[in-house]
Amino acid sequence: MLDDKIFTFNSYMKQKFGARVARIALHTGFNCPWNRCVFCRRDSFSPDITADMSRQGWRETLAKSMDFLKKRYKNEFFAAYFQSGTATFGDEAALGGFFRQAGEIPGVVAEIFSTRPDYLTQKEIGMILRSVPESIDEIWIELGLQSTNDKSLKLMNRGHDAASYFRAVENVEKYGRSKIKIAPHIILGIPGETIDDMLKTVRESTQSEVVRGIKIHHLQIHRGTELEKIYAEAPFKLLSVDEYIEIISKIISLTPQEIVFFRLFTTTPAEYLVAPVWQLNTQEALAKLENYLEKNNIHQSSAL
Repeated sequence: MLDDKIFTFNSYMKQKFGARVARIALHTGFNCPWNRCVFCRRDSFSPDITADMSRQGWRETLAKSMDFLKKRYKNEFFAAYFQSGTATFGDEAALGGFFRQAGEIPGVVAEIFSTRPDYLTQKEIGMILRSVPESIDEIWIELGLQSTNDKSLKLMNRGHDAASYFRAVENVEKYGRSKIKIAPHIILGIPGETIDDMLKTVRESTQSEVVRGIKIHHLQIHRGTELEKIYAEAPFKLLSVDEYIEIISKIISLTPQEIVFFRLFTTTPAEYLVAPVWQLNTQEALAKLENYLEKNNIHQSSAL
């Protein structure tokens, strides 16, 4: 099993709660304040069933999602996952109310917030700590980084530099009261980056003791994005599935055992995806990775 070789989010939650913890998608109704990353098309990665808490009827939408998970996977526990947009951007009072309500949903044992480094200051951290109910002791920030290479961040038009990520991490160290954990979001295969560059990003971004997880996937080109235009005008090399598995396996071998892997692959609906087209779904990709790890005797931290 892959969980025997990698410390996955699923494994981490099972260890803590004794059962699988499923993510339920919630949205604050506020969009990203930057909205200019060349690779981003929000509807291509947002879950099919996302409950927008700013609209009437969100509880009914959420109930459908939770009922499905309960029936199909026998889930009792859930993580409220604010993935869409920038979860810490918006009216503070409204956000605080959403975060509090999410933590009060029966069965919710964790809250996860996806955000940008420039929206994780003392102010946003304080809002999270005041709003998330005391009963929730699993608070995670998926912190959008993509790369510690400033040239790559400029190419992706992220609107921040690598130093912004490290400042955000320092803010959590100072103001998070040891209650907030960080998982940097990293993209592999950005044009111009070498394998050493990618390994450097992983190594540098996980140095702090508050960084307890990591979320990784390969660069994809989605229809309707600025990156699609760039690729059409001057095509660049993208990672094949075999290349990606080789790189991710090296990362796994060099990652300390206590770091939780939130994600290793991403899939996109065919109508949104330009390239690369791997002809694999997530489960098939994970099986291919598992076979590679087994064949090469690799597991998390095996090269440390």
